[in-house]
Amino acid sequence: MATGAALLGYFLTGVPLWAGVGGTVGFAVGAWAVLYQYLTSESRVVLAHRVRIGLLAGAAATAAYDLSRYMLVAVSGSNVRPFAAWPLFGELLGAGPRTQSAALVVGFSYHLVNGLGFAVAFTVVLGDRGVLAGVAWALILEALMVSFYPGWLGMKALAEFVSVTIVGHVVYGIVLGFLSRRLVRRDPRAGPMAARPTSQT
Repeated sequence: MATGAALLGYFLTGVPLWAGVGGTVGFAVGAWAVLYQYLTSESRVVLAHRVRIGLLAGAAATAAYDLSRYMLVAVSGSNVRPFAAWPLFGELLGAGPRTQSAALVVGFSYHLVNGLGFAVAFTVVLGDRGVLAGVAWALILEALMVSFYPGWLGMKALAEFVSVTIVGHVVYGIVLGFLSRRLVRRDPRAGPMAARPTSQT
């Protein structure tokens, strides 16, 4: 979730997104390097399998999220541009002006990393909880998006934007919750994690 935290930091403090990504990713890697030492060898196996499941479920959920938004806009004739943020992400990450294809590619990559990262976080902690937990997680992400995106993107059709993003996030949550639970329960190596017992002195 480090890349998403960097975006939140940009909205709240104005720290450049590229700098925020570097800082939050570096912190996350350091934190995991420390926490990893406290996991048993069995729990490390569980973690690895849950990360793999999260990436698979996250790829499907992110694709469903984007497809559902595109289809809703196409069917309803809405003026909302569902992918307008992608080139802006790219520009903020130093890929050049938002009008260039490089900004679109980098921005889409950032969007994909966010979708996968949020899915992995969910799967590691709540991967066996199912669709309702997935939708609840997705609606938390929706609330954060609605809090910042309209002003950032200069949205005028706010109601249409919220409708499109809610549908997208609910679909994301359904796919994520369903797939992660199904895959976690089918894989005996993706069970609960445990910390190493601490020595008593």
